[in-house]
Amino acid sequence: MPMVTLLCGPAGAGKTTYARELERRGAVRLSMDEAVWADGWRHRQPPQQRLDELYAALQSELARALADGADVVVDLSLASRAVRDEWRRLSADAGADCELLVVTAPFDVLWRRVQQRNDEGHANAVRLTEAELRRYLGGFDWPGPDEDARVIDTAD
Repeated sequence: MPMVTLLCGPAGAGKTTYARELERRGAVRLSMDEAVWADGWRHRQPPQQRLDELYAALQSELARALADGADVVVDLSLASRAVRDEWRRLSADAGADCELLVVTAPFDVLWRRVQQRNDEGHANAVRLTEAELRRYLGGFDWPGPDEDARVIDTAD
């Protein structure tokens, strides 16, 4: 039975690093950052309608990969319970097992990693100010005990 690994965590936590390791082991990696980048949006966010289309395409890719029997790693922030529940439902509907991994680090580590990436030009170098990162963390809907998540602390 295929396994879907849902990665949940803020920018700079190490989700993509972890996801790439699973990808090296054969999992299909789904990344909204890379979908947006590949669609040509380098310096600004696409309009909401296009974001919705790209998101739906990732969900379709999930279904295709699982139908082919592949494991999948969902490399998104999954910052709300509703979004995590949606991906769990899609995984279950496709007959896959699903695990939730919360990837986290202390704020100073997150901020240092974001700063290092701010000047890089690639899909996973989301530009944030310190204030934006703090706001993002302040609104993050962390998984509760009922979500059966495993926590991975990537502090250096």
